Amino acid sequence: MKPYVLALPLILSYAGLKQKQSLTRKEFTFSKTGRRSFLFYPKDQDPKSLPGVYIQHGMSAMGIDDPRIIDLAENIANTGHSVILPELPEVKGLKIEEQTIFNIQNLMLEIYENKQLFDGENLGYLSASFSAGMGLIAASRSNTRNKIKTSMLIGGYCNFFDAVPFVFSHYEMDPYAVFVILYNMLHRFEPNLAEELEIVYYEAALDNGLKRMGNDAKSVDSLNRSSKQAQEFFHQVEADRNFRIGLAKKVLDTVPEKLPEKLSPYYQLETLAGPVSLLHGKTDPVISATESEKLAKLLKGKGIPFVHRTSTALTHGDSLPLHSQIFGVPALLQTFGSFLHWLDQ
Repeated sequence: MKPYVLALPLILSYAGLKQKQSLTRKEFTFSKTGRRSFLFYPKDQDPKSLPGVYIQHGMSAMGIDDPRIIDLAENIANTGHSVILPELPEVKGLKIEEQTIFNIQNLMLEIYENKQLFDGENLGYLSASFSAGMGLIAASRSNTRNKIKTSMLIGGYCNFFDAVPFVFSHYEMDPYAVFVILYNMLHRFEPNLAEELEIVYYEAALDNGLKRMGNDAKSVDSLNRSSKQAQEFFHQVEADRNFRIGLAKKVLDTVPEKLPEKLSPYYQLETLAGPVSLLHGKTDPVISATESEKLAKLLKGKGIPFVHRTSTALTHGDSLPLHSQIFGVPALLQTFGSFLHWLDQ
């Protein structure tokens, strides 16, 4: 079956044009890693007979309870797959850590070894944004490369050195990633201000992600309780593009040595055993679409099969109404369809 035909039910259900079949949803905890997780699969089917998809959520304070990631998991399960959705506390807590790569790696191993979750042979990895890039590194390691049959990255990144400046230069379009990075990194170059502003940037990220506005926004209260100097810094980040560009350089200059390389598929990708689907929003304001282009070149250079498409039907992993973005649909069909084709064959 051609890839775009495989993905058609998925895209139609996303668009609300096809009714989802009844699904079983279970919550459980992994015995080795202790990770809370959801399992989705078609009702009246045995997950042990179905190919598995490990979906790793991104930096959302809602973790696996985020309706967007649940919707994705349900739509993938609706295509006849067993979907495993584990929660990583540090990712839920908006922390950028090298340890996340090892945590994803350990989850890949535990999922593969647990023959109750899927058919025991066919396992794919799917994620978005920074979790996508970290997962690709994890899938390329020597002890996981033969266990992940195929991977799909939505709005992923290739080089942390390039991703950070882009984030700061597109603050006006979406400041979320800047809030997250400053929450993680401000203490390295502005330790005194960080004591006051870390909570402000954490709450600002939550306000953005949870769409808390007006009286519901908690970052405003936190900022108002901070010193005049802290408030001036926050407002300068908001108003001065050149100041933000300078901050991006400070972030990269002061992070732990080798951390950007360790977080970058460009430097860390070993040899993947399976092909990769790369999907990126054409106007993604958080991670540049050129990051997926660079990933495509990297994969090509290593002889790893891949499909790469940009689409107007999504922004940074969030889908837009398909009726208004019809010309972006073929890219969704090609990438999701290729991922499912490679997983099921």
